[in-house]
Amino acid sequence: MKMFRRSLVSTAAALFATAGCERAKPPARTDSVAVHPAGTTTVTPPAPPSTWDRGAGRLLLIAADSATHAYLVAPDSATAEHTIAEIPHDASITLFGRGGTVQSAALDGIDTSGACALGSLRAAPPPRQWSVGFFGGVVAPLPVDSAAAFSPADSAKLVVDMNRLASALPNDSAGHFAGLPFVVRSMWRFSLPLPTRAQVVVAELERQLNQEATPLAERTLIVTERAPSDTSVNAVYSERSYGDEETIESDDLLAALLIGGGKTPAFVLSIDFGDDQAYSLIERGANGRWQRRWTSARHHC
Repeated sequence: MKMFRRSLVSTAAALFATAGCERAKPPARTDSVAVHPAGTTTVTPPAPPSTWDRGAGRLLLIAADSATHAYLVAPDSATAEHTIAEIPHDASITLFGRGGTVQSAALDGIDTSGACALGSLRAAPPPRQWSVGFFGGVVAPLPVDSAAAFSPADSAKLVVDMNRLASALPNDSAGHFAGLPFVVRSMWRFSLPLPTRAQVVVAELERQLNQEATPLAERTLIVTERAPSDTSVNAVYSERSYGDEETIESDDLLAALLIGGGKTPAFVLSIDFGDDQAYSLIERGANGRWQRRWTSARHHC
């Protein structure tokens, strides 16, 4: 059985994260039957409100097997069926690529017979490769470079910075990974607009514990900022997961964006759990702190 926990560290001004928390997978539920006295009424509490940023519109689209197909992800899983049913035929969709490209397309049809709602897109010329899309809202792109586009000097320096900052984060409570070296699995970089113009680097690092029976792995997602006039790199967000090497989650940055009239900086993460997939919107608040604003339900498409 996969087990993982996360710790969240967030700071906007210090070199190292100064606060953290661990998130553990909830224990498995056991079957039970609730018995209520005769004449009583069971009241189901309302579902918590969605934390989705409404400035991003009413629907998130994720590129499927081709540029003309999209998985439709509703912000609130409790009302997903209703939300998707309300999307009009020929709805105008805006598509974003990780490199900052923007395209327009029309939603030509929706197939809800499978595990995930699948939309067909139409445009002239047909859509080119893209990562995420939105229906409604006010969204603008922030071009992202992946590690392959970094210069050798930049890449080497950033690897050192990411290792140093990740080493300062709390280890798992059992100390399985203490002292083990980090490997940078992936890195992405983008710049914020005025007035900050800070350079943001998002990286995923891994440490492995080679046990014969159940090899374990730890993955750390870390977000850093560096002001144009500063040589130091500040950790502004991080989270850490650990568990079975075969099933531990991994992250992929799909696009960086400015959302809503206030142009809130954000990026969309794809979270791969092995058999399932989820998506998160991580935003930078007015106080300069990054936070996980919203996470979708898991999907098996």
